[in-house]
Amino acid sequence: MHIDYNILIAYGGISKKYDKGEYIYKEDIQPKSYFQIISGEVKVFSSNKNGKELIQGIYIEKHSFGEPALLLDKPYPNSAQTTIPSIILTLQKEKFIAIINDYPELKERMIYTFSERMYEQAAHAQILVSHTPEDKIALFLTKHKKKILKNNYSMNAIIIPYTRQQIADITGLRVETVIRTIKRMKEMEKIKIINHKIYF
Repeated sequence: MHIDYNILIAYGGISKKYDKGEYIYKEDIQPKSYFQIISGEVKVFSSNKNGKELIQGIYIEKHSFGEPALLLDKPYPNSAQTTIPSIILTLQKEKFIAIINDYPELKERMIYTFSERMYEQAAHAQILVSHTPEDKIALFLTKHKKKILKNNYSMNAIIIPYTRQQIADITGLRVETVIRTIKRMKEMEKIKIINHKIYF
């Protein structure tokens, strides 16, 4: 969801710079604030005791994250961390609720945003239960392309803005498996690799 920057500032929003790899919040912490990205990128993920990550979402400029736990008043079920230097605007929960009440149109936008994220989670589950590594990666690439192009699917290749490690963390594969599979998909001309970037 995106709320106008000037409105957020008027209600007491504060911008903060984060270095790459800094946590905005960690799993099991009680939410206290609304977060919106001014610039940069944030990944929301879960991890096990061995450090294996499962990325549940990657958010960029003008996107918010973490609202469900905030509104439900429940601990975060995951962690949020910057992937590049970022600026995040933070707004106290009470002020966020005040904005929602003062601007009714935001409620419709919130419903749409939450519905979209629920759909994406279901699509993510479909990727995880796919059988082969190639199936997982191909499905992920296809869904990402459709999302970027707003379902106006095109045969023209687009750049995939994810590292091999991020693709591994999203699909539940080992990074070595992703590297091998991407190489094989390139040889089969299912994708292109230009300057180490994936085009699909």
